[in-house]
Amino acid sequence: MMARRKSPWLLGLVALSLAAFLLAGCAGQPPAPKQLPPERKVPAIDLWITTQDYDPVRYEAGLMIAENWKKLGFEVTTTPMEWATMSTKGMNEHQHQAFMCQWGGRPERIDPFQFIYALHHSSQAEKGGYNIAGYINPEFDSLADRFVKTMDLQTRRDLAFKLQEMLAVDCPQPPIAMRVVTHAYNSRDFENPTMFMGEGLNAFWNWMTIAPKGERKVVRFGYVSDVKLLNPLSTKTGADIQILRLIYDPLVRVDVNGEPQPWAAESYTSLDPTTIEVKLRPDLYFHDGRKVTAQDVKFTYDLAMQTKAPYYSANIKQLKEVQVVDESTLRFVLSEPFAPFVSNALGMVGIMPRHIWEPLFKGKGAEAVLTTPNLPPIGSGPFKFAYWRPEEELKLVRFDRHFSPPKIEGILRIPYAKAYGVVEGLKADEVDVGGWSLLPLQVEELKKAPHLTVLTVDDLGYYMMHYNLRVKPFDNPAVRRALTYAIPKKQIVEVVFEGQAVPAYSVVAPVNKFWFNPNTEKPGDDLEKARQILVQSGFEWDESGRLYYPPGTR
Repeated sequence: MMARRKSPWLLGLVALSLAAFLLAGCAGQPPAPKQLPPERKVPAIDLWITTQDYDPVRYEAGLMIAENWKKLGFEVTTTPMEWATMSTKGMNEHQHQAFMCQWGGRPERIDPFQFIYALHHSSQAEKGGYNIAGYINPEFDSLADRFVKTMDLQTRRDLAFKLQEMLAVDCPQPPIAMRVVTHAYNSRDFENPTMFMGEGLNAFWNWMTIAPKGERKVVRFGYVSDVKLLNPLSTKTGADIQILRLIYDPLVRVDVNGEPQPWAAESYTSLDPTTIEVKLRPDLYFHDGRKVTAQDVKFTYDLAMQTKAPYYSANIKQLKEVQVVDESTLRFVLSEPFAPFVSNALGMVGIMPRHIWEPLFKGKGAEAVLTTPNLPPIGSGPFKFAYWRPEEELKLVRFDRHFSPPKIEGILRIPYAKAYGVVEGLKADEVDVGGWSLLPLQVEELKKAPHLTVLTVDDLGYYMMHYNLRVKPFDNPAVRRALTYAIPKKQIVEVVFEGQAVPAYSVVAPVNKFWFNPNTEKPGDDLEKARQILVQSGFEWDESGRLYYPPGTR
């Protein structure tokens, strides 16, 4: 049987198809996916986030940040964790890769020593130190040392501006957002509260000015989570410090205008750049009735130095010795000038009774001092400890022998497991002051309650991402810059804070106008810029979009 002859048009179609196939294989198609060596693969990131119950802001923001990091090719897991665990493992032991923390705007932080120096100087990078990231930069250290040593205010401001610029470029611990502090209180039964910049109604001064309108004279104070530790030499937790500063008197307190004023000290005088003389008030008594003496003050500072107390260490590092001149006069001698010494060192360290702590220190040593639960805590402050039932309530009562007794008779601190619990407590008239900042929807709810008033104030502090530069990939500046540019700060403000915050780019808040540098680089909100940083640094991606270090990287 003869083969059927193929038609010319069919043969032409086959030829054209073959030619097109061959051309397609030679040009116009992407190259085959790269087979990149596994040893160059960028390590996965474990981002610790708080539980949703504890702080929905950090929980939701953490999830949003992780999603953007994944878009850059990073492998990211998000691990919800109780704050107490995160604080111990991250803030104290530095075992983290990345986690977010909310830094409160306490009065002593108006001078930006804490945010600039303590959080970033290499001397604070050891375990327990505030340099949580392990940021080591000799140039930064040199400028930061000058920042704390010079006594000229304008020179300090110029240095603060330069240091803010360096941190915005290096991104060791980038700030994310500064919220508007929004608190509510029971205005039916209490009056004359004080909203302090950064702290709102949690401020020391609120508890000194708030006054009862009627028969009920104990304020019920609602807060998310209980206190953890009432040892002033050990704790670094804000909730603990809020209570301890009511129990223990410092020599100086920063007033509502941000100025240090004598408190337990009757006066203080700078005799020279490294010597400050302090005169004690004559009417100081501990809660157990013993008189406060210059020896108690000297013992407190000596003990803080010997035990390397974490909350105080950065502020007393320059303290060489405390000399007792007479029963009510002391001299603080510094090894070198330290500009924030009065507001920070004299303003943060609470006077401890020597007759209680010295036997423990002499008998069992520094470790025993740091690990004691210190119950009951005895100070000389305007409130004294009554009792503490963990996870239920803690009560302080007015110390009537104090030189400046509060208007209220006491504070009953009630912990809640969830932020929304504080809101419900306020609505149900279970608490009189809410110490947790409110979101807009919560504000609208509380405004409907006739017995409540909502107050606002700008924040000195901020939410900050803590990278760990001791581990990969955070030791690489390009990685940190890319990760930081990928943080959707504006979206977090709009979605998570519902507009009640501002994106943060500097470690000094805009409300702190004298110290704030408005002209720093503003990393964030730009995935394309983040990708460009990685490309320009030689990073590559495999066929699945995973990120690899540049060629030649070990």
